[in-house]
Amino acid sequence: MTGIDHVVLTARDLNALSEFYERLGFTLTPQAQHPFGTGNRLAQLQGSFIELLSVTKPDDVPEAGPGEFSFGAYNRDYLKTGDGMSMLALTSDGWEVDRARFERAGFKLPAPFAFGRKARQPDGSEVKLDFRLTFLTDPALPRAPFFTCDHRHPAEIFWKSHYQAHANGAQRIVEVQMVAENPEIHMGLFKRLFGAVVPINGGICAGLMGAGFCVLEPEAFAETYPGTAIPTVPEGEARFAGFRVAVADLDAAEALWRENGITFRRVGERLYVSGENAFGCLIALSNS
Repeated sequence: MTGIDHVVLTARDLNALSEFYERLGFTLTPQAQHPFGTGNRLAQLQGSFIELLSVTKPDDVPEAGPGEFSFGAYNRDYLKTGDGMSMLALTSDGWEVDRARFERAGFKLPAPFAFGRKARQPDGSEVKLDFRLTFLTDPALPRAPFFTCDHRHPAEIFWKSHYQAHANGAQRIVEVQMVAENPEIHMGLFKRLFGAVVPINGGICAGLMGAGFCVLEPEAFAETYPGTAIPTVPEGEARFAGFRVAVADLDAAEALWRENGITFRRVGERLYVSGENAFGCLIALSNS
């Protein structure tokens, strides 16, 4: 079963985005640079992570050639209309296996994409990380591509307990939410991607490995998180709107957010910052 590898949060100002996530209580990795013009910092959780991204070297961004997908160019163009969650990365069974599975499901895939980058370790040393990405695009998802992320490096040089310890008690990503005017028209697409998809009141949902995934009507999303603006989505599209992270102690996380001056709401057992106050993407915390 597919799981969530990471969410990609893209902003025009990586320093401001990083400072905000540190105020939310996340420990971040040192800034790293991709060879295609984007730079990032990560909040590593238990088996998944949050990628904070920006275009840091615009002259290095390559345009996509025929049959290609350019990670740098896509995120550069995404930022022309604002910050937000630009992509969702899924776990990989190996890039060749991923490609075969998605091709059998009827997806037309761009060319395989491989890259490496340096990563600074907690002791200050650097290691080389290698990735193979398989991108999934669809006309209904022009601002919401998915991809699988095949980590080709040893796990122990990527995942570090030092980076996985967070002041807010964050443990793992447990839900990603999209919005669409009519979620049910996307059911076929997500059945091909995830397998079983079920209708719910105001949307559709799929179960991923250790997490949930839902596409909600804008009004249903706003009802789930009272006080947030009703998202605007072009007819026929689905776009990322928010994600939820499980924490060890929600009350302690709430106290931290108050101490750090975060503008948030708590409704029941969910603590959240609306997208308009969180660089275009709602972030919620819960005990599970």
